[in-house]
Amino acid sequence: MKRLKTIYLLTLLVAFFVPAMVSATVDVPDVLITGEPDFTVVDSTYGQFETEIMEMTKPVNNLIVAVDMQKAEKAMVRCYARFKYANTGRWGSYLAFDAEYHFSAIDPVSACQLMFIVRDPERGKTTVSHFAIQGNYLEESKMQWFMQKPDPFKSKSVWAKPTVVARSAWGARPAKSAYTPHVPQRLIVHHSYLPAQATYKGASTIRGIQNYHMDDPKTSWADIGYHFLIGPEGVIYQGRPEGVVGAHCSPNTNSVGICVIGNYDENADKLNPKIEESLLNLLSWLASTYKINPEVNLYGHCDFAPKSCPGAIIYKKLPQYKTQILKNIN
Repeated sequence: MKRLKTIYLLTLLVAFFVPAMVSATVDVPDVLITGEPDFTVVDSTYGQFETEIMEMTKPVNNLIVAVDMQKAEKAMVRCYARFKYANTGRWGSYLAFDAEYHFSAIDPVSACQLMFIVRDPERGKTTVSHFAIQGNYLEESKMQWFMQKPDPFKSKSVWAKPTVVARSAWGARPAKSAYTPHVPQRLIVHHSYLPAQATYKGASTIRGIQNYHMDDPKTSWADIGYHFLIGPEGVIYQGRPEGVVGAHCSPNTNSVGICVIGNYDENADKLNPKIEESLLNLLSWLASTYKINPEVNLYGHCDFAPKSCPGAIIYKKLPQYKTQILKNIN
C-alpha cells in the first residue's frame, strides 16, 4: 500500500511540474520587475492608478512591459509606460499600449513608471492584477545597426509559402490584446530546448508553450512569443502573425521569430531532413515575401543573447542555409 501511495504521489508531482517544463527557451532578463497593483474599478465610470517609480538594477535599452487584467464587458482600459534615460536623468512622455509594450532605444533607461486608466459606462468591475517588466541591454553598436532601415533587397522570384497549421487548428488561445504592427526585417531562429524532441506531443506542446508565455508571472505576454514553430516531423505552426511584434528576442520590433522544437545543442537531438526542409522553405518564403536579405539579416538567438539558442547544431548550419535561401529565391 505504501508503494502505491508513493507512486500516486510521484504521479501527482509529475503532473504538476511537467507543464512548467513546456517552456521554450526565453531570455534571462538583465532586469525583471513584477508587481500586483491591487487596482480595481467597480461601480464607477472612471478610475486611474499610477505605480511608484521603479528603479532598475542596471540600465537597459530593450524592455517588454506586459499587463494582466480582468475587464468588465464594456470597459475600456488603457495602459501607459514612461522611462527615465540613464545618461540624462530625463523622463520621456507616457506611451500608451493595450497589454504588451516593446521599448527599444540606443540610449539606455534606468527607471520606469506605469499608469492605468479605466473608463466604463456600465460601472462594471475591472481589475489590473499583475504586470511584468523584462529588460535587456544590447551594446550600443548593435542597437545602432538593428534600428536602422536595411538596404533594399529584392528577390528574383517569390518562394511558395509552405503549409502552415493555423492557430485555430492547433487550438490557440486568443491574444490578451491587440497586436502592434511591424515590418519584418530580420529572421531569428530559435530552438525550444525544453521541450526536447522526446517530449513533443504535437499541438498540445504548442499550446503548452503558449500557456507558459502568457501565464508565467515573469512573462505575462499577450500571446505566444514566436511567429512560427516547427515540430520534429516538419509540421509548421503559426504563432503570432508575422506582421506584428513578437516576444522572442530583443529588439523584437521588425524581427520574425521561428522556433524549432527540440534541443539542438551538441550531443542532443538530431536535426532531421524534414525539419531542415520546412525551415528552409519557411525562411525562403519570408525572405522573398518581405524582401529580407538572408545573407545580412538571418540570425540565431545567440547573436543577441549570451546563450546557445538555437543550439550549435543549427547555428553552425546558418551560413549554409543563407546560401541555399539565396539560391532558392534568386
